[in-house]
Amino acid sequence: MSRKHSIIACLVFVILTLAIAGMGYRAKNDIENVVTDQFNHQQLLLAQKIADDITGHFAFLRTCLEGLSLLWRGETATDGTPWLAIPAFYNIFAEWNVAALGVLRPGRAEPVFYDASGAPMPGGEFCTPACLQAFTDRPRMGRIAISRVFVQEKGPLAGRRLVAMTMPLADEAGNVGGLVLVVDALAVAARYAHNIRSGQTGYAWVIDDQGVFLDHNEADFIGRESLAVRRERDPNIDWSRLAWLIKDRIMAGERGMDWYVSGWHRGRLGEIKKFVAFCPVPLDAGDDPGNRWAVALAAPEDEVQGLIGWLMVREWLIVGLFELVVFAGFVTAMHFALRWSKALETEVDKTARELLGAQEKLIRAERFAAIGEAAARLSHEIKNPLMLMGGFASQVRRHLPPEGTDAGKLGIIEDEAKRLESLLNEVRDFTRPQPPRIEPRDLNETVGESLALMAEAFKARGIVVEKRLDPDLPPVPHDEARIKQVLLNLLKNAAEAMDSGGRLSVATALADGRVTVAVADTGGGIPEAVRARVFDPFCTTKESGTGLGLAVCQRIVEDHHGDIRFVTSPAGTTFTLELPAGRPEGKKEGR
Repeated sequence: MSRKHSIIACLVFVILTLAIAGMGYRAKNDIENVVTDQFNHQQLLLAQKIADDITGHFAFLRTCLEGLSLLWRGETATDGTPWLAIPAFYNIFAEWNVAALGVLRPGRAEPVFYDASGAPMPGGEFCTPACLQAFTDRPRMGRIAISRVFVQEKGPLAGRRLVAMTMPLADEAGNVGGLVLVVDALAVAARYAHNIRSGQTGYAWVIDDQGVFLDHNEADFIGRESLAVRRERDPNIDWSRLAWLIKDRIMAGERGMDWYVSGWHRGRLGEIKKFVAFCPVPLDAGDDPGNRWAVALAAPEDEVQGLIGWLMVREWLIVGLFELVVFAGFVTAMHFALRWSKALETEVDKTARELLGAQEKLIRAERFAAIGEAAARLSHEIKNPLMLMGGFASQVRRHLPPEGTDAGKLGIIEDEAKRLESLLNEVRDFTRPQPPRIEPRDLNETVGESLALMAEAFKARGIVVEKRLDPDLPPVPHDEARIKQVLLNLLKNAAEAMDSGGRLSVATALADGRVTVAVADTGGGIPEAVRARVFDPFCTTKESGTGLGLAVCQRIVEDHHGDIRFVTSPAGTTFTLELPAGRPEGKKEGR
């Protein structure tokens, strides 16, 4: 190669290096911006969920208070025991952070407060002047007012931050009375925000309409004004941006994302830039729009950047290697072009195509891994509101006549929530399998419990169950919950295969140190087209099935060092589960 060609090659290499470095730096910034924006949006969604949970908490208490008002109008107190002390409402105190229940009887000046047992609370002066005034506000009769957070000065709840939910009422004679629920504000905030994590170390905090912390990762911050306590801990930090953020955006009821500088984060000290997402929590939007809390989630910037640090290092290594290979190919092509021209160009092109193909495969692999992680996260985020929806529907349905249409609709909501929860559990089990907790147990007992759970379903379909359980089985090492999950899946599939009735046979046996459980049905068998793919993920013959049930079953059995197989024909299908047997009782090694 001539000197001229060498200079050209060097110039091309320098230009290529600068171009790739510039594009890489720009790509790095673009990726950081995209990841930061996505992280902040995830924080915002999480903050919105916490806000919705708190709002839903007070909405449920509104419903309970409305139910109690019906009793207030129809009952009176006898021998000093409050008529409200009925078991149906005790759970309000234990499960929904209600500190006290106040009853203002017609013609009385102040309400009497009771604890969960129905006994009057000594010194129970929980109402603020505004709360007492609400009882005399005729236009508000029958409407619930939620007070702002106040600190109880005396009595058994002295020093606690509380919220009063007041419902003024009047009897048939026009005498004023009403009901009060005194709610522990700190307990409600901690219930939904305290254990929430954003990323690896990010946390949530909640403030009231005065900017006072109702919940925070730092226990000594709770009950203190959010800016004052920060300035007290580290007066050397410039808190002006956070002060503007809290006053002009967070406390103003905005929903959004921003950043601020703090002087610490968990165990770290020093100036730390944090990304924050915030959301309002309106408590009484109709009558008192200013009565709102705010939820915020904050995470350090370097933690977010660290999420993509390893990816960028790998990207630069790949780019550098690619650049070196390309340069080597370029120099080689120039050297041999003087002698073999086309032949060498073809070889270099082939090498370049192989490298590009390898890079594309790597990108695809990373993309599938990200999709799997996103599916697991999405499953977790959907499951929480589903459980709340089903739980709320169940609780409300208990207070409705069972023959009414509303109770039927709520029953449908419960059933659909359970179905979706089951689907999400299948996705979770497949994407994030957990190692089994294997202990020697009675396998016959596990089989019997599984059959008991399906008894009603079998009865409804007219299925006759035949059990042949070997009473001499030794203890079988297995995870009871996981094996029960496998059995329930097989039993459910068998029941669905015999929709018009049939015979189900379940048998256990011991042979050659292996214990078998056989589940046989008299359904129509498995279609020949899908028999080879029965245990493949997402293989299903059901319109509403996920196709993960048998795939999860196979994984669970393999984790137990066992085997699962089936035989099928038009007369029915038999699935056989095989597990290693434990040592029979009374036998010792070497004897």
